[in-house]
Amino acid sequence: MRKKFSFLLILTLYFNSITGFSQQISEGIKSELSGYEQQISKYKSEGNKQLELEYSNKAAFLCWNNQLFAQAISHFENVLNISKSLNNTNGILLASNYLGMIHSETEKYQKAIDYFKSGIGISKSTNNKANIVSGLINIAQTYQLDKNYEESNKSAQEGISLSKELNDIKSLRTLYGIVAENYQKLNNSEKSIEYFDLFASLDKFIKNKEIKEIKDQSATEVNKAQQEKVKTEQELIKQTDVLKITKDSLNAAEELTKEQRMQLELKESQIKAQEAQLKFERLLRSILIYGIIAILIIATLLLILYRKIKSQKIQIEDQRDKLDLQNKKINSSIQYAQNIQQAILPTNKQIAKFFDYFIIYKPKDIVSGDFYWYVEVQERVYIASVDCTGHGVPGAFMSMIGSRLLNEIVIEKNILDPASILSTLNSNIIKALRQNETENADGMDVCLICFENIKNMNSVIFAGAKRPLLVYRKGTSTIEEIKGDRMAIGGSKNENRDKEFTNQQISLSKEDIIFLSSDGFSDQNNPERKRFGSQRLNDLIIDNANESMPRIMEVLEKELSNYQQNEEQRDDITFIGLKIK
Repeated sequence: MRKKFSFLLILTLYFNSITGFSQQISEGIKSELSGYEQQISKYKSEGNKQLELEYSNKAAFLCWNNQLFAQAISHFENVLNISKSLNNTNGILLASNYLGMIHSETEKYQKAIDYFKSGIGISKSTNNKANIVSGLINIAQTYQLDKNYEESNKSAQEGISLSKELNDIKSLRTLYGIVAENYQKLNNSEKSIEYFDLFASLDKFIKNKEIKEIKDQSATEVNKAQQEKVKTEQELIKQTDVLKITKDSLNAAEELTKEQRMQLELKESQIKAQEAQLKFERLLRSILIYGIIAILIIATLLLILYRKIKSQKIQIEDQRDKLDLQNKKINSSIQYAQNIQQAILPTNKQIAKFFDYFIIYKPKDIVSGDFYWYVEVQERVYIASVDCTGHGVPGAFMSMIGSRLLNEIVIEKNILDPASILSTLNSNIIKALRQNETENADGMDVCLICFENIKNMNSVIFAGAKRPLLVYRKGTSTIEEIKGDRMAIGGSKNENRDKEFTNQQISLSKEDIIFLSSDGFSDQNNPERKRFGSQRLNDLIIDNANESMPRIMEVLEKELSNYQQNEEQRDDITFIGLKIK
């Protein structure tokens, strides 16, 4: 039977590098193969499927071992067909896996995967989860050899779930290693390090367990030697007792004289004592020799393991130091990027001129894909909350582009109508990211409002790109949700990229409150994976609407923190409240 698939591939590649695929097949092997094929034909004609199956297996393995791949495939396919006709589930499973291995060796990866999947189907029908895990490892490794790292990860992740269920730590170690290497190939250092750490932890645990088993086995051998020694001593005591009995018997013998009896007794005692001593010395020598050999073997194994572990530790520490240095450089750059991003955001002094307000701005990472925008121009005030595609560094780049384009549209090009601002922003994003020419699908969702007269804040124009405006009117117990247009800014698959956005005129009264936001607040989940939700958010606003704006902000942040608990923040959060003075 073949070894595990991953070991088979390594062995095959090594063997091929030495001999090449064009090696000559010896006459002995040809003769042996010919004999097998004659037996196959004979039993096939006789209808003896069991013996035909047996010799087909022998021929297949002989061809495989001598790199006659086409003939090996032909014989294994015959094995597969016979097993199916005999309804031999185990035979079908083994033949499918062997065919998958051979196709992988010959770089026919898709055929290999098809056979491995067929094997998994058999294992699932018999609910053999251990065989399912082995099949998933083979598929993940084959996708990896084919450089299809995404599909390799899917199979590996399925195998990880089953291995955890079976508590199969050796398979789990193999799968973690595959995923770590895939993410390295995909340039995802964070995920690669995460899975490499899992692999290293399990590898260390397994090796420690093996070392403990060796120590336990050595202790057992020592105990056996000690027991043998005790047994020998007990036998010596018995021999002494026998000698005493013999002495008594000699004394009782009337035929012998006293002198003869004494000489005989002495002679027999000396002989038996010498025999016992020799037996004890031989046993002691054997115990010492085998004990020393066992200790030397164990010491050698421990030394090899120690050197290997030490070498791996040095490599891991070197990689860790490099990654730490790289991480520090990246964090330093991102921290500086945060300063730049903060510089594009409006100051508190600007917004406080006309509003009682609060702003909850929580990036998921150091920098954010959300940003808020404010500008005063020609007796008008514009405020926007913008949620860009992604978060972290990619999102931050989009936020810089969005802020710059909004300033250019309103301040430089003097486009003042909110709907026109969004339409122009849409076309400029498509142009800036060349989305008509590429598959780039990045974009942004926007909630934009405009107060047309700084001296009279009782009317506001709202235009939205997939984001609503929330309005709380003083003295009521409801929140009005005014929906924006159902299309985003940008995106290569935006079917409405040429459609114009629309304005909505909204009347306001003194102490009414309007809210602009991204979707991060309402989409945040708790440990049970449930979203905070829009209704919960609206109820909080209504219950605390008579409080000061800083107090409303404090309540919202506290409720979000209590709901989130220790869960990771899933997206950037922006939530702006403006009270009409």
